[in-house]
Amino acid sequence: MKTRNIITILAALPLIAGMTGCKSDEELTAKPANEILIVEGGNIEMRSGDETKDVSITANCAWEMEYDPTEWNSLTVQPQRGKGNGNLVITTDQNTTVYDRVGTITLESDGGLKQKIELRQVSGDPTINISAKTMRYSANPTSAQLLSIKSNVEGWKIQMPSGVDWLHLDKTSGNVGTEVVNITVDPSQNDVARSAAFTILYGLSSADVLVAQEGMNSDDITLSVSTDEIDMDPSGGDYVLHVQSNAIWRAFVPSSAQSWLTIEPAVGAGNGEIHVHCQPNNDTERDRLSVIVIIAGTQNPQQVDVLVQQGKGRVQYPTLSDMEMLRSQAMPTEAMLFFEFSSASDVGAYGFCWSSSNQVPTINDEVQEMGNGGTNGIVEGHVGGLTPQTTYYARGYVNFGGQVFYTPNVLTFTTPAETVEPSDSDNPDPNLSRGL
Repeated sequence: MKTRNIITILAALPLIAGMTGCKSDEELTAKPANEILIVEGGNIEMRSGDETKDVSITANCAWEMEYDPTEWNSLTVQPQRGKGNGNLVITTDQNTTVYDRVGTITLESDGGLKQKIELRQVSGDPTINISAKTMRYSANPTSAQLLSIKSNVEGWKIQMPSGVDWLHLDKTSGNVGTEVVNITVDPSQNDVARSAAFTILYGLSSADVLVAQEGMNSDDITLSVSTDEIDMDPSGGDYVLHVQSNAIWRAFVPSSAQSWLTIEPAVGAGNGEIHVHCQPNNDTERDRLSVIVIIAGTQNPQQVDVLVQQGKGRVQYPTLSDMEMLRSQAMPTEAMLFFEFSSASDVGAYGFCWSSSNQVPTINDEVQEMGNGGTNGIVEGHVGGLTPQTTYYARGYVNFGGQVFYTPNVLTFTTPAETVEPSDSDNPDPNLSRGL
């Protein structure tokens, strides 16, 4: 309920008239000497918290009053008419804005005396009362705390700190009067105390409220994982490591292993998963070995080490397709041969080998080198110097790491006899055209 504050200020301002005449628009006009109208002060000022004000009038004549509130809708002035001495009762509400409120009161006697008086209510000083400047919570609070905010300002707001997700308010704005804000915090998942401050903005001013929470007891922190050893295939792969904890944990791998072993995420809270990724091991001579370290707590940290081991890489030998003949049959002294190969790493020399006596030819027989190096290729070309009407055995070959790899099959072919162009003596009737 608003408190009514009645303030009376008396300051005599006699208005002495000279002679009777018509009413004038000027503020001070000579009137008959027997007509008196006295109003307190010239201008009237009210404080921001004033809701009523009485102003005395001394008069020996009848008078009328009118006023212009000028964007001051709550203003009322009574009475509108009077005779002789009296009071003007000014009523309004408290000014909680940051601007002055101004109106005009005009008094006029029956004889034409007229005076304009400025009425001003000064701007409200923004004020706010907060029930607590610091709010403290245990590591595992069971209920909310209440913050009471009493303000004379419309539209105050609470500005939350960025990046703080453990602090919760059920409202972040309010109006004139008393508002209650419920403030809760999440249970702590670390043995280190934490704090954050939010700001209440009102008018051009602000006030901070600090929220502080204790850390959990170091002895209460728990940490375990689903396995303490991970065996990775030489080809690499992924593994999901399950973490059980009631606190914030962090995981990392030594810098020496970060080129082939990675984890995601590296930070978690409570129960969670760590996705472990291992690159292929191309080293055919050495195994890989590292460790994933997981730590929870800081005062008396709990630590779990997970061993990660990966066997040495397997040699990936080149693969060769079947040996083929590019044409449907061999020629008398040459043959067109074809095969393909692919390899995980560069090969050495490759080509064809063949023999007419060795049914499983090797590079110790006849050889035609077709290239050197690369990881895949199409090998095609001809072998020459063959003997007509002879059976041959041929294979493709690829050198790799000091070893020779051959096509899965042995191609067998027989060269035809050489063809002889017929002469005139071969034609029993020379008069007949060749081919008719």
